[in-house]
Amino acid sequence: MPRFEKWLTQVGPDAPIPRAARKALAVRLEAVEHYLKEAAQVSGRAADDAESVHQLRVWTRRSAAALRLFDEVLPRRTAKWLKRKLRKIRRTAGKARDCDVLATRIEQGDLAALEQTAVPLRARRKRAEKELSRLYKSLVGHNKWERKTARLFKKARWKGRPKSVRPPFGPWCRERLRALADQFHAVGGGDLSTETALHELRLAGKRLRYALELSPAALDPATHRRLYQQLGDLQDRLGEVCDSLTGVTRLEQWLAEAKEPTIRKQLRAALKSEQHQLARLRQRFARWWTAKRRLAMQRSWRQALRG
Repeated sequence: MPRFEKWLTQVGPDAPIPRAARKALAVRLEAVEHYLKEAAQVSGRAADDAESVHQLRVWTRRSAAALRLFDEVLPRRTAKWLKRKLRKIRRTAGKARDCDVLATRIEQGDLAALEQTAVPLRARRKRAEKELSRLYKSLVGHNKWERKTARLFKKARWKGRPKSVRPPFGPWCRERLRALADQFHAVGGGDLSTETALHELRLAGKRLRYALELSPAALDPATHRRLYQQLGDLQDRLGEVCDSLTGVTRLEQWLAEAKEPTIRKQLRAALKSEQHQLARLRQRFARWWTAKRRLAMQRSWRQALRG
């Protein structure tokens, strides 16, 4: 299996922005194509379905982050098309991923006495896989993906900026990171009592973390490593909460659809257990995400991105 490098290390702080954009997106879009093929089970060989789906979602997010970061030098229509397709791939892969996560938790006994036969996981997983297969054939099988990515790289250039005011990659990237960090801290400092707010904080953190993967040349190594570790810790803790939220939502959906009394009893017990687990995780996250920690992180980012 090929290895795809998440860090943008092929360019330095003085590199032209279009060159950095091409380097970053070439790896990310190639990874999406590879994992889409694996997840859709059209590769012609055995693959770890769950891991391929997980990696597919991760690389669609990384690709979307690169498209957002470099939007100033990318052809607008082509970038918009790719963003739309990446969103479609990610959401379809998300359906399969939800099934994989819940199947693992059921196997491990994490959802009360819920049995695999009580929920239509296998059928839902198969439908998602078929959707991914159709996406792969429509995008890659007809060379649309290749044509669009080739156009993206060919047309990556400054638009409307004379050479005298085109900044190098380092300071330009720090400015972009500063805007994303401000968005993240604004969400993190707000009311996080709702499910929507928690999901938005997780997404804002992911956007910032994936942009940071594109920024080794813009920061000194120690600072870059510290900021990335901070976000990783937050994502791990918040991910537990959001995964539990997803579990509650899915169990509520299946309970509403279930007819057989025995299955409904299993689902009610599992839902009650998951709701208790969610409450514990939310309390634990609230105790960790204190105003002191949040403000310290905000100061750390402001100092790192100053000037």
